[in-house]
Amino acid sequence: MRSRAAQARERAGKGIGYSYEFLERLAHILVHTGHSPRKLLREFRAICATLKEPGQAWDPAYLNYLADLPHVVARWHTDPQFVDSKGNAIALPLRSRGLSLSSLISRVLPGEDPRAVVESLVRLRAIRRQGARYLPADRQLRFTQHSARVHGLMALLGILRTLEYNVSRASRSSTILERAAINPRFPVRRLPAFHRWLKASGGKFLWNADGRMRRGEARAQTEPTIRLGVALFAFEDPPVTGTRRARETPRVRGRERIRRRRAGRP
Repeated sequence: MRSRAAQARERAGKGIGYSYEFLERLAHILVHTGHSPRKLLREFRAICATLKEPGQAWDPAYLNYLADLPHVVARWHTDPQFVDSKGNAIALPLRSRGLSLSSLISRVLPGEDPRAVVESLVRLRAIRRQGARYLPADRQLRFTQHSARVHGLMALLGILRTLEYNVSRASRSSTILERAAINPRFPVRRLPAFHRWLKASGGKFLWNADGRMRRGEARAQTEPTIRLGVALFAFEDPPVTGTRRARETPRVRGRERIRRRRAGRP
């Protein structure tokens, strides 16, 4: 006897992809924490009624492809075969009988067209030309605005998977890491400095986590594997960064100092 969820997936069609899983896991989380599924259905219908159809259809394969591209750059910086005596990534030709960028890509992303991967990495400014060879531009891959939005879906789906598992199925000893540090009274004026610190510190932490995953990466083709990810993000309640309130805060603070001086207060 198949579960109701399996029957629902079949009714939705084989091409449901990521969108169905996003909604399914989010619904499970909300229902397990006390929200009415009937009310959720009404609310989601009302939300979707206000949205326009996208100009371009969603391609779920693009998400996995983007998620795996940084692994090429990370492997380039850490594999002893692709670094010099000082630990710096060496310049690689596109193709060669010896070490090449194509051979590196084939190790990291078997099955992908190396030339297409190179074009993607160049477009994302992850690698640069040095004569007839290529070098990584940085240890991290910085996505364009569009690519960053798409890549963020991978992290969001991972968060939903972990939350749904922890809320509905995990035992006390089998929960997946899900921790948050929350301060209810953080000054808006200090947000830019905090975000700069978090990005720098978080980059180091994620590089170490990625290194640990690379050291444990399976080399045997017959060994079962999964995509493992670690995400680090900040959230604001309510969202302030990038809003009018964030832009006005320094000016408001400056005016307050002027008023204090005029009133003879420190």
